[in-house]
Amino acid sequence: MLIIKKDAIMSQAKKTKTYVRPDNTAVITCPDCGRQKTAPVASFKGIKSSIKIKCACKNTFTVDLEFRKRVRKSTNLRGTYLNHSQKNSRGALVVKNISVNGLEFSSIDVHNFKVDDELTIEFTLDDEQRSEIKKHVIVRDARKNSIGCEFERSGEFAFDGPLGFYIMS
Repeated sequence: MLIIKKDAIMSQAKKTKTYVRPDNTAVITCPDCGRQKTAPVASFKGIKSSIKIKCACKNTFTVDLEFRKRVRKSTNLRGTYLNHSQKNSRGALVVKNISVNGLEFSSIDVHNFKVDDELTIEFTLDDEQRSEIKKHVIVRDARKNSIGCEFERSGEFAFDGPLGFYIMS
């Protein structure tokens, strides 16, 4: 039996992540013994939550609940941007993570971006083929250290071709 405890702070060594299902349950797996339990987590929705778990094997660990609808893959891909909304300004960027809906990047010019800016992003995947990706995106979130973008949908899907294989791998 797994016991969920709110408000826990634990070391990174015993931290795992689980994705929340559409029915607001999460499958929690003990990293020591592998025991699994499906737990209701609706009460955590709307907040980025870490919960402390004590397994029947006496192991205590922390689980980060991920309420995203799509898996987001962490990356460290170098590329460039062209900001069509700001006189075609250009610069370098690093793609921090990517999903089928969009990506997050950092740049030394992060303070210059505004919500709804239209950009063209180019970067090279770190796959075997070194696939070059060029996508049109719209800025949806301009934070202090990063920019969140959504892929523009113009008859193409962001996850077609090499990018789709990369995200799902």
